[in-house]
Amino acid sequence: MAFLKYARAHVMHPRTTGAHWQGVRKAASSAPAKNLVAQASEILGENFSPDRFLLTHCTIVASVDTDPVPNVKLGSEKVGSKVITRKWADFYIKPDCAQFVNNNGDSWSRDVLLKSYRTFIGAHNFLEHVQIEEQSKGRIIDAVARDIGDSLYIDILVATDRKHAQLVSDIEAGRLGTLSMGCTCEFTLCSQCGNVAVDETDLCDHIKYAKLNTFFDDGGKKRIIAELCGHTSHGDTGGVRFIEASWVAVPAFAGAVMRNIIDPAAVSAELGKQANKILSSPPPEWGTGVQRAASLENRLGGFGEEEPAAEAPAEPAPPPLPFQDIEDQLYETLKNKVRERLEKDISSGNVEKALGTPTSPNDSIIREARRHHQGALTALQKVASNDASLVEGVMELDRQFGLVASSDVYRTALLAGDPARYLSPDEYLRACHKLARRVLSPAEVRVVVRVGKLLSRKGSTLNHRNREEY
Repeated sequence: MAFLKYARAHVMHPRTTGAHWQGVRKAASSAPAKNLVAQASEILGENFSPDRFLLTHCTIVASVDTDPVPNVKLGSEKVGSKVITRKWADFYIKPDCAQFVNNNGDSWSRDVLLKSYRTFIGAHNFLEHVQIEEQSKGRIIDAVARDIGDSLYIDILVATDRKHAQLVSDIEAGRLGTLSMGCTCEFTLCSQCGNVAVDETDLCDHIKYAKLNTFFDDGGKKRIIAELCGHTSHGDTGGVRFIEASWVAVPAFAGAVMRNIIDPAAVSAELGKQANKILSSPPPEWGTGVQRAASLENRLGGFGEEEPAAEAPAEPAPPPLPFQDIEDQLYETLKNKVRERLEKDISSGNVEKALGTPTSPNDSIIREARRHHQGALTALQKVASNDASLVEGVMELDRQFGLVASSDVYRTALLAGDPARYLSPDEYLRACHKLARRVLSPAEVRVVVRVGKLLSRKGSTLNHRNREEY
């Protein structure tokens, strides 16, 4: 019985164009030569028109490289309390590739992906892995393998039918920014002991209890424990077949929600208008969307390949972030407010109040900054569309005000959620330590507690609104 594996990935371009995808194809190490329009029409069973589909580019899977284990014994051997079976010796994942193991502890070797990635082409696009063909939202119309040196990236082009208006709207607005691939693999290998498992009963103790942990090999190298899906020596696809890509509602923490959120209430009304205008649109790195034109050639947007192949055009320099001006004005506004208060206090003869005590001349400025920071957090709580956008906004605001903490700490607070769900503050903090997979420092505890309070207030506000609407 085959394993069914899932892995989530951030969408790179939710609304891509034909010209962009042709550049991806040309940059790929093994790009297909078939005309994409013909390929898409064949998959869809009708003439393909980009106007009818939302085209999305996602880097969906990355590969790892493996090392052969010296002097390893193949066949059956007792390891711990279980008898394992080894068929191949190349099961150690190279230390530099540990970052390419996905969050579920699954991985694919470079050679296996090169043999299997084309099975993405023609697979269905679902919502939340509801794998019922009648509920398909579109198809995967192309896939390419892109060698970046340390890893092999598999990029897919997903065509979502625009008749699913709400789904398309959510994708274009950034409310859905995560794709999750589904694949079957006939067997997996443990990257610590090399055991081959064809179902759950064959799994070794390392995979059952220690996935994503690390160990030191006999040479002293630190390596990750993961499942290697398939093997390059097995069949035409290495024992791996990709069967679908689904839109999933849980947003990725970084990049899947609006970024650079600022507080419209903490600055002037004009800044607030600019902020609201920006908050209503995706960040510029998500692209400008599919452009429509009158002629068929322009509507195809570069999908045809009748023209002679040319060098892929250089990527244009990214436009300046629209938030830069906002941030600069925010800084100037705060600075001017502090200066005005200092000048007022000095002119009234209250120098001590203006400058603070001799041992702390910056107290006045610090208090002013903290007051604006708290006001910004309060306003952010009111405008954030969901918990993820709230936490993302808190992280950005903290950084703007010089309160630096690792993004993992904010992600931990997001995963822990509302502290009111827990029986006590101690239970909430224990959950945070467990989610972070380490003991948080006192400064990090203050961050998760502060974020938790905001999530709790946001939940109370939403519940109050729901009661009023009811």
